[in-house]
Amino acid sequence: MNIRLPLVAEEAAGEEPVGLDFFDRARRFAVALLMLAGLAAIAGSSLDWVRITERPQIDPKADFGSDQEALEEPSRTRPFSGLEAGDGYWALGGGIVIVIAAGLLLVRPRGRWAVLAFLASLIIGAIAFADYRGVGDISSSISRRMDIVAARPGVGLTLVAAAGFLGIVGSAAAIAATPPRD
Repeated sequence: MNIRLPLVAEEAAGEEPVGLDFFDRARRFAVALLMLAGLAAIAGSSLDWVRITERPQIDPKADFGSDQEALEEPSRTRPFSGLEAGDGYWALGGGIVIVIAAGLLLVRPRGRWAVLAFLASLIIGAIAFADYRGVGDISSSISRRMDIVAARPGVGLTLVAAAGFLGIVGSAAAIAATPPRD
């Protein structure tokens, strides 16, 4: 035996409440994807973007007579965040735009917020994938800016690249789930 207590709005209107339709559920799923993508881009911009191995220098205190292997300093690997690399600022700004657009899409379901999130995702994804490819290439722009000799991509760069991909998928779902309003 199920006893159902009516809501106050049901008593006043005298009708059953209508559940969420397919578009509302799909939009909420897309907003969750966009929030995740935006937060991942924000976090990834401040994490290790690239790990640079510095070129060994000749040790100024080296004794040139006895031990030839001690002439060079040991190589050191140093991590740099996306904000230190410079491109992390674009990822940070794009992540903030994605989070704001997702919040506005939840409050006011308009297609323009989904398009804004799509453009921001496209920008951070393009920057992240270009940097990811350019980390190993000595002639790339990020290698020239940071004076890289040997480098490996870090977890932050990988996270921002994933956020760009996830943001594009989420914003495309949000565009499809937000029919135009008359």
